[in-house]
Amino acid sequence: MPRISYYPVEKLEDAEMRGYLEYAARFGTPRPESQAVRAHVPAVLRSFSRNWQLSFREGVMDHAIKELCRLYVSKSVECDYCGQQRSVSARKQGVGEADVDELLEFESSDRYDERQKAALAYASALVWAPHEADDALWERLRAHFTDDQILELGYFVGLTFGQQRWLPTLDIGHRQVLDRSDAGLAPDVARA
Repeated sequence: MPRISYYPVEKLEDAEMRGYLEYAARFGTPRPESQAVRAHVPAVLRSFSRNWQLSFREGVMDHAIKELCRLYVSKSVECDYCGQQRSVSARKQGVGEADVDELLEFESSDRYDERQKAALAYASALVWAPHEADDALWERLRAHFTDDQILELGYFVGLTFGQQRWLPTLDIGHRQVLDRSDAGLAPDVARA
């Protein structure tokens, strides 16, 4: 059992809240388990879901780059729950498992282009050493992104970093709420 129980989905009468869990079951990232924990406090579920929609699924920054940064954070902070999730949209945009495998060595990898590496360097600085977000990093970012894109990426990395530090404390797992599909799961988890 998780350390904070899953809110009973069948008791969710609010259509908006139920919709957040249904969406998570169909598309993952987030998965319905973390949403079911958030559902205990409707304002938390609404706030997180709206912010996730606006800063991750939508927005001005390429979704595939945000997904690489989300997965970088997952791998680097060792959040297995989040690291086992995949964005269905990013998968359609070409983000594959080989891209995930080399994330922790992104700077030396040939897999990523300079644009992706700049975004990943920013994510790394935000998570591990914000004081190292120096002029050189900003010059690198501005060679590829607008200020609006950088702002959104920074906000999103902060949001996902906070979640990926919190979720491991809950001891939640996949396929424990609304287990209808493997949507949003890594292939090795989906087959398990």
